[in-house]
Amino acid sequence: MAEIRFLTNEAGKVEGLAYAGFETFRGSPYTSCARETGQNSRDASAGGHPVCVSFDLRSMARSDVPFADKLQHSIECCLAATHDVKTLQHLTRALQTINAPVIKVLEISDRHTTGLTGPTTDPESVFSALVKGDGVTNKRDATSAGSFGIGKNAAFAVSDLQTVIYSTCYRDAHSGEKKFAAQGRLRLVSHTDGDKQLSAEGYWGNAGFTAIESSAEVPTWMARDEVGASIFSIGFREQDHWEDRMTLSLVTNFFLAIERGEIEFSVGGKPINRVSLDSVLAGEMLQRIAAEADQLEELERARRLVECMRSEATLRRTISVSGLGNFMFHLLVKEGMPREVHVLRNGIYITDNFARFSEPLRRFPGTREFTAVLEPAQTPGGREPSSLLKRLENPAHDSLEPERIVDTSQREAAKKQIKSLIKQMRDIIRSVAKIDDISRSQLNELSHLFADGGDGGCKNVEEDPERFLYGSARKNRRAKPPGALGKGTGKGGAKGGATKMKTGKGDRRSAGGRPALPLRDLRSVLPDQKDASRRTIFFTPDMDGDMELSVAASGLSGDVELVVTGSSSGRTANGRIALRVRKGERVGVDVAFAEPFRGPIELTAIAVKTQELA
Repeated sequence: MAEIRFLTNEAGKVEGLAYAGFETFRGSPYTSCARETGQNSRDASAGGHPVCVSFDLRSMARSDVPFADKLQHSIECCLAATHDVKTLQHLTRALQTINAPVIKVLEISDRHTTGLTGPTTDPESVFSALVKGDGVTNKRDATSAGSFGIGKNAAFAVSDLQTVIYSTCYRDAHSGEKKFAAQGRLRLVSHTDGDKQLSAEGYWGNAGFTAIESSAEVPTWMARDEVGASIFSIGFREQDHWEDRMTLSLVTNFFLAIERGEIEFSVGGKPINRVSLDSVLAGEMLQRIAAEADQLEELERARRLVECMRSEATLRRTISVSGLGNFMFHLLVKEGMPREVHVLRNGIYITDNFARFSEPLRRFPGTREFTAVLEPAQTPGGREPSSLLKRLENPAHDSLEPERIVDTSQREAAKKQIKSLIKQMRDIIRSVAKIDDISRSQLNELSHLFADGGDGGCKNVEEDPERFLYGSARKNRRAKPPGALGKGTGKGGAKGGATKMKTGKGDRRSAGGRPALPLRDLRSVLPDQKDASRRTIFFTPDMDGDMELSVAASGLSGDVELVVTGSSSGRTANGRIALRVRKGERVGVDVAFAEPFRGPIELTAIAVKTQELA
């Protein structure tokens, strides 16, 4: 007879709610649940068909939940003891949930997977690792997406009862016969039931904490005869737009696997597959949810990377690193891209940097705009070979960290291999996306210093400056419409002779036949850290004259400028500023941009005629 039983607590150990396995996912429960369960199903692919994962909310009559009475009794035992406010609130909500006539259950089920393979009594089986293991994973594939056996706890984070039921149908490794198994796991707090001291951890199943192995012994909603697995989060914490939050997580993490037809999802009956991917990514509700969750960048990133992987203009190169394996590098050079490199593994997004290897991959001076994707190359069998990336990946799946390799010699070897990989990526970017004969007025690429905007104690914002590296005007600036200020001056380049500064001393050259205005002691600060669309710029001219000042994002291609919509001095037109300056007189200009920009900027000052200035 199936029942709920808690482990005995002979030592009287005090166990509260703050279980590390669950707390990891408390901050973003829907996002984490979608990613982690999707990843586990992805790793269990049976091959031949896309893995299909469905997220469906069910409303169960309390009488259909076979352990409801026992769970309610256990919660009441927990409430009998004294607790802190947080624990009391959680247990009170749990009691209300289990005592309600209808109990919400989130079912996460997959198809075209191997299921949770047994035998259930084998401690090394996948079933045992998932149901009874802590911090262990028995995935057979050394390059599987999961590495720590922690992600399974994400399903508990969306349950007000902290109770999850696992149900699976799998094929016996020897006979090939279908087998069924079901068992539940729950965690409350340590408590006393009568004269028994019990642990916080409990299980639902047959006697001796064993799994139920007959589908006839479980409710119909829990049984399954198709190979695969189902996870039931009992007492689902339903909040507004939970479907959209999970959808956002799935498309921003699995977009490549979806695009390649390796996995498909369904959330609340709405499909997410290679056919619907574009419409899902472009959906207005998803855009709104991303904005509310401060995840717009993740959504926009997914859109860019889908374009990178699809585009016929994308360059694809194989990178080989001895001891590390082969990688495919996808590089799309296109205006409007933010010059970024992203790492994916098994079709799942991982990170955009190798910061722990002293390579944030955020500096690409002298290149055109681009976006790039790095992924382990697939073997003829379709799997990705790099097990090292799996070893380097942290539990949050958002960073690669060499310190995770315990052996010193292996760790140092891994560092050399990764740095070789990074060098080859940079070499490809430089050769493909470089800008020839470019000369820039570039602010040091230390964007965090922009964000500081002074230490708060400066009487003058100029007292906390960052020095410009001031070079000549760039080639091929945006063609200006008729009547634009400084007509003809946008054609000056490295040879055309715009201002060039070295160690604070300028030399005069020409830009399109017009003299450039030498500037020195350039400064740039953000007066308001919350408003990146405004910048205060300081400089000192070395000659008298009328000038046109243009501002551009550092290192971008020559046909892109930051559009200036307003300034505290001079006159603004066509995205630039017209000013009259005097030699040696310090100039400070508050500038407003059409769009926010926090990064390093370039300035170009070109002399114009007085009538043009007017």
